[in-house]
Amino acid sequence: MSGPDASLVAAIRAKETQPNDWPRQTLMLLVSLAIFVAVGLIWWDMRLVLILVSILLVHEAGHCIAMIAFGYRNIRLVFLPMLGAAVSGHQVQLATWKKAIVYFAGPLPGIVISMGLLLVATAGNSDTNASVTAVPILMMNSSRPWLFELGGLGLLLNWMNLLPLLPLDGGKIVQATFTRPSPWREVTGRVLTVAAITGLGILIGEPLLLLLVIPLLFTIPLTYRTSWLCGQLNNQEIEQPNGQQIPESAIETIASAIDETALRALSAPQKASLVLQLYETLIAPSPSKFARSAIWLVYIGSITASTLFGWWIWTLHRWHDSGAVELVLQR
Repeated sequence: MSGPDASLVAAIRAKETQPNDWPRQTLMLLVSLAIFVAVGLIWWDMRLVLILVSILLVHEAGHCIAMIAFGYRNIRLVFLPMLGAAVSGHQVQLATWKKAIVYFAGPLPGIVISMGLLLVATAGNSDTNASVTAVPILMMNSSRPWLFELGGLGLLLNWMNLLPLLPLDGGKIVQATFTRPSPWREVTGRVLTVAAITGLGILIGEPLLLLLVIPLLFTIPLTYRTSWLCGQLNNQEIEQPNGQQIPESAIETIASAIDETALRALSAPQKASLVLQLYETLIAPSPSKFARSAIWLVYIGSITASTLFGWWIWTLHRWHDSGAVELVLQR
């Protein structure tokens, strides 16, 4: 073999050695946050925008802290207008249970904090002199509507993020318990997510939710090709990393497989990111039975507890004004 392309190797080495540039990443975060708020104010009032920003910051900060703890590089936290926020990073070799902790670190703290806020808001209703105010977005009543809205939306959004749908955290947690990714499992997960978001948008009469479907649809072809490549490379011998570096033999093997698909047209930096993603997946150790059982136990326990708690809160505060509920659903 003649060896991998020099520009590709250089792009990969740059990503492997690049430290976490916190001043630059903080600037990117602040700029993306400003754009998120500006776009959000076109559709929502400032109160709701601030609530969403608070929920997203807590959620993504949880992921970010877990990534830092496990030595991730190139950590980036950005807000995506009308879509939410996302954090990304790179770690060559990470045990399955550690990946699961990274995925859990977003929704679980948000759920716990939201439960606490809702308990405080609920305690306020015990005062017989307190005035009860409608919280239309949740179709509930509360004597502390702002606090109740913050806790209620936080619980709802983090609970939704735990659903076993890709690319949500719940889908990634479930995916982590499998030995290798499956092209059809990946595509099916995203198709189900598109169907769920579309159905929810139609049910509550909120067309803005349909905007979430567009980027998901665009990622399906790349997701399928990436999973297919993993399957093709799974039976080939891939050299283990030398510290945090991918051996050149592994780069050549993976790059050659990429060049046999339509992805060969990717630029060197894009192909470098794809090589890193495939390599991390290929060398990841299979989860042990204990790790798989522990992940499922925490996952089922957290989604069950948050579901039951949310149902209990709803039965205490549900909005009985049917005409007002109908108006909210039809807006």
